[in-house]
Amino acid sequence: MINGIVDNHLWSHQVLFKPYPLSNIERVEVLYGPAGAVYGPNAFLGIINVITKDAKNYENGEEYLDVILASGSYNTQSVDLTAAGHFDEFSYNFSARYYASDEPGIDDYAPWGFLSNDLLSSRDIWGPIVYDTALDANCEADGCPHQSQGISYGSYNEPSRDWGILADAAYRNFKAGVVLWQTNEGYGVFYPNDRSQPGAFYSRSSNQYYVKHDKQVRKNLNVKTLGLYRESQTWGNWAEAFPGSTALSGPDTKSWVSISNWNSISNSWLFKQDYDLQYNDHLQIGGGIKFESKELTKAWDVCGYYGGSFCSSATDDDAGKGIALNSDETINILPGPLATMPPENLANTIDKGIYIQGIWRRGNWHTNLGIRYDENSLYGSSVNPRATMVYFPSDKITLKLLYGEAFQEPNPIQLWGGWNGRRANPDMLPEEATNIEAIIMYQQDNWLHDVSVFTADYKNVIKEEAENAGYRDTFGVEYRGRFQFANFIQGASDISGYLYYTHTKTKSSVYYDHDIGQWVGEGIESCEQIAADNALSYDTCSDMDVELGDIAPHKISTGINLPVSSDWNLNLRANWVASKKLYLRNPLRNDGRKNDSYLVFDFNMSYEFRAFTLVFKVKNLFDEQYYHSGLQQAESGDDFSQRSKGWRNSLLPQTGRNFMLSVSISL
Repeated sequence: MINGIVDNHLWSHQVLFKPYPLSNIERVEVLYGPAGAVYGPNAFLGIINVITKDAKNYENGEEYLDVILASGSYNTQSVDLTAAGHFDEFSYNFSARYYASDEPGIDDYAPWGFLSNDLLSSRDIWGPIVYDTALDANCEADGCPHQSQGISYGSYNEPSRDWGILADAAYRNFKAGVVLWQTNEGYGVFYPNDRSQPGAFYSRSSNQYYVKHDKQVRKNLNVKTLGLYRESQTWGNWAEAFPGSTALSGPDTKSWVSISNWNSISNSWLFKQDYDLQYNDHLQIGGGIKFESKELTKAWDVCGYYGGSFCSSATDDDAGKGIALNSDETINILPGPLATMPPENLANTIDKGIYIQGIWRRGNWHTNLGIRYDENSLYGSSVNPRATMVYFPSDKITLKLLYGEAFQEPNPIQLWGGWNGRRANPDMLPEEATNIEAIIMYQQDNWLHDVSVFTADYKNVIKEEAENAGYRDTFGVEYRGRFQFANFIQGASDISGYLYYTHTKTKSSVYYDHDIGQWVGEGIESCEQIAADNALSYDTCSDMDVELGDIAPHKISTGINLPVSSDWNLNLRANWVASKKLYLRNPLRNDGRKNDSYLVFDFNMSYEFRAFTLVFKVKNLFDEQYYHSGLQQAESGDDFSQRSKGWRNSLLPQTGRNFMLSVSISL
């Protein structure tokens, strides 16, 4: 959220932080665990609320300007600025960020056999996409590669061009503002290069326009009102080589190749009102209502692709005409989607919600009880409670017990966004979460210790194949320690830092049987039919109680902040992640492979001089070679002698050491 306004993408539910102007961020509030009792749909694992600077908090007549200029590895450049002012009952805030980068090259990543310029430039695999004789008039040599946004296919490219704007103006109790951002990026290391060209541009945008009213109706009653309109769009190019054989080169290599254009456009209208009543010295009562009308894209609007996909600009005769063989000399490039989405590819939904919560404080006790009712015109209603009890046995010890429930909506891309090669399921139900957590906090003179034990249960789990599939149970223990000591360097600020440790274990009721290529277990609707079709030695409908994977059992994060003078500051951080099993669907899991442990250090040095701050950052200080788990099905495998097994890399290589230098100016 940005100042309490939800900023997840309407169609995919994704969130992107890169476009936000960093110069305008005052603080970031994090609420862990299910928070559906107050925040409603999708407050599933927690809340991240970015609070920006507000000129109303500054002196009357005061104006300020902050500018951050940055440059670093991979030809990265960014400019970030914030301007604001306060004049009597009027105030304004404006911030913007532009980020441009070539991003890491293929040699900047840890090695992975399905990421290769040889694969991307292979005429055996890609045919007319990298060597189209119809374009030879534009090239010195015979044949010419196709392009996306001026970047030729056939080599690894993943440039970024991102921007964001946050702006508002307030007069008395009214505020009007915008939250605007757009990202334009390549596909990176997500897909194997024998199937996808990463240099194809893929864009996401979000435009939000809102009006707020904040009124102290009575001495003890405050009412906040929000009216908001938002638009979300996802669009871009996709260059694909669908394998027709396992061969990587030579006459046996076969691919169906295509260059397609994709689009989705969604919007919503939101009205929300929150009430805060200070009933007496001990009891505070809050509540609120919500009404939101959404117009959502159903299927991807994709043109130049296979027959059976929806294309707003195509006729029945165009179906499949964008597909070529790797042996063809040229490929048809068909017109892209229309600028507006046809009504037949739109779905309209209505969301309604109402909640109430009470906060009671008396003596050493602090209790928070809340409950919320939400109703959606597509999947029905949901009731979600949340309860917190806090006890202060002394001024140094705090005990907390938390219980919360929430639900995650199936996103529209899973409900309707499929095409002939991807499933969609309009009958999916929301995923439900229940969380219980016990916390003890102990404050010493220089240390704050925070230990928590938690369980989290999930049912109607939404899997990557667009289906509800069983349940998952998570158990965890976490330690969070923060310290602050007097500096041994005279004139320098205190030394501070942190030490965090997490142990997590997650079990799944369903299991992926790689021998038959199907999910089995309690929660799979077709489990009985799977048993009838296959001679298996186990009950395909039982609780598989198997470790989910992709979640490290142990993680340690630590950092120290060392001011060496009144002007200079050094910061060193380390993050260690233990070896972990891979996701059940990942074929490397079936081979007994794990994602190896890794230890990464980051270093930051800053110097302040009057209105200027100079910051030098080094990420992955010791150039550690490491990998993250692949996303979604992660089914490529690692047999690099033949075509990949699927569309998503099983492991995602990470970048080595890189640098960033920034200068900020505050006026």
